[in-house]
Amino acid sequence: MTYSRSGASRLCRAMAFFLCLFLLSCISSQAIPEGTPGSLSVSVPKEVKGYSACTITVSAPAAGNAELLLHDSLGNPWLARTESLSAGENKLSWDGLGANRERLMSGPYQFDITLKADNGMEYSASVPFSVKGFAPALALALPSSDMLYLDHGENWFVECWVPSECAVVMEVRDAGNRVVYSCTASMKDPDRDIIRWDGTGKDRRQIAPGEYTVRLYAKANPDFDHVYPLTVAETSPEIPAVTVTGPVIPERGMSDEEIWEIMMRPSVVINETGSSRRFELKESPNARSASVGLACCATQALEILSMEDGWAQVRTGNYSNGTLVTGWFPANKLTVIVPAPHYGVLVDKAAQTLTLYQDGARVCAIPVSTGLPTDRYPWRETTPGAFLTDVHFSPDFAQDGMRYEYPLRYQGGNIIHSTGFVRIPHAAYSVKDYSKNLPLLGQKASHGCVRISPFATADCPVNSYWLWTHLPYHTRVIILDD
Repeated sequence: MTYSRSGASRLCRAMAFFLCLFLLSCISSQAIPEGTPGSLSVSVPKEVKGYSACTITVSAPAAGNAELLLHDSLGNPWLARTESLSAGENKLSWDGLGANRERLMSGPYQFDITLKADNGMEYSASVPFSVKGFAPALALALPSSDMLYLDHGENWFVECWVPSECAVVMEVRDAGNRVVYSCTASMKDPDRDIIRWDGTGKDRRQIAPGEYTVRLYAKANPDFDHVYPLTVAETSPEIPAVTVTGPVIPERGMSDEEIWEIMMRPSVVINETGSSRRFELKESPNARSASVGLACCATQALEILSMEDGWAQVRTGNYSNGTLVTGWFPANKLTVIVPAPHYGVLVDKAAQTLTLYQDGARVCAIPVSTGLPTDRYPWRETTPGAFLTDVHFSPDFAQDGMRYEYPLRYQGGNIIHSTGFVRIPHAAYSVKDYSKNLPLLGQKASHGCVRISPFATADCPVNSYWLWTHLPYHTRVIILDD
């Protein structure tokens, strides 16, 4: 086969054209690193303090969407942000905290930023810096209810936690934005503090029923405040009678609507204080009959099967070995509690997941580790059943050489909390190493508690800190057996 000179020339020009297109596509698909002409650059103050205003300055060669990733010296991912940038200098505000406003340990960190520009180019840059402590702030403020009943106003409270000693202010404003009550409390409890209010105003008289707003903040740092609506009513609803309840645990395959309906049913519980206290369930409706299992008081829901001669036949999780058990308990020692209305948690031991519900809608599901029982420790099986969260008792605790953060107690010693970590010390700081517990999420591994990740993801913003700061007293927790 032969080609004319003009045909060969056209072929060469075509080949050159497609080669140029190929090279351009290769160049546009590669990230242009910082320091090259027309590159992306980012700057952060050399030292950053938590709960304080901070500015991240990003100089972009072109407009586009940027992803900022914050990690510590072990690569733990503490924050991911997506920002729309314009060409030129961009000022981004940051509070020196993690994804859900969790406090960061002092030490070295790095922001990695990737810009996918509208012109098809991709740019990248990084900036190291240090976190040096934190400003005074109110980290946790959770009202026990969004209803205050004037005839039992002493039952309403706000759970608070401060990372360091400071004065906390609580203001109550009416619909006209007038302050009807305020107080200041000095807080330094390493576990948590409680502010109680009985519904009386400045003159010590009861305020009028109606709609109010409660605001809480550290006096030295009012920008980091917590604001909640509060309805004040004259009288509290009558406590329902103890009677046959129907199921308190949903079945697999139920719709979200069916699950939420069961979650919001009132709980029949043993009417004693201290959710760690355990009581015997009897084999028959007789105080002298044999014990068939143990149930915790105050937060563990009992399914009432029948009533007989002052006794209730109940089905619930046995604290001794983590199985469902049927037994008898004196009916006059039971009461009914209505769960908090906005959130519910469903833990599935078969799937090893925790699903969060908000106002009836499924938010997302995350992997967990429930209890891993052994012949020596059979009680490490996570007890199935329906429960209510107790008051917050601490921001962290230690067990078997590990530290666990953001615990939510729901039954005796069983808690929802973060995966464990050990601190790796350096000369001027320490870093959290989660490498032992974190890879086990999605399988049984705990001593009976429910472990969840300390890190939020793009698919689900919920982590251990989010749950700790959003789920109030008496939030429903359901554990499905496997």
